[in-house]
Amino acid sequence: MKSKEKRNILILIGVGVLIIAILFVCTRGNKKEEKATGGNPTTEQNSASQGEYTKVEENGSIVNTSEKLHENREDSGFLVSNISFEEVNGETVLKARITNKTGADQETFLGNIVLIDKQGNEIGRIPVRVSNTQKDEMVDIEASITESYANAYDFRLEK
Repeated sequence: MKSKEKRNILILIGVGVLIIAILFVCTRGNKKEEKATGGNPTTEQNSASQGEYTKVEENGSIVNTSEKLHENREDSGFLVSNISFEEVNGETVLKARITNKTGADQETFLGNIVLIDKQGNEIGRIPVRVSNTQKDEMVDIEASITESYANAYDFRLEK
């Protein structure tokens, strides 16, 4: 091999080692940060996902704090109460108890939880299955979606 070829090969090897060293330092730095925070999201990540109507719990779940969203309401002939709304591991979940106030027995139906912002605009929909209910019977519902809607201001149940 000529000395120019050897020099070019040494330069390529040096550049390769430098790139590997930079990647090692960058990824090692992320692991140190993760250890320092106990593997939980950083404060910066929490504040980014926290909105006006949310609170980040110690376990990383994001709980909706909107008083309007948690008020009992009557929608589509059903009284909706005991409402909880949170995001856990990237899944937004609404749980509630509904009471059939339509005056008649109702067959199982697929409805929607329509999420609303403070200005009254629809920001998303979560499909929900409501089981057979007799007049004045209470059942629990749970609706979930893998999108972040934890900061909703209010919702309504659509049949």
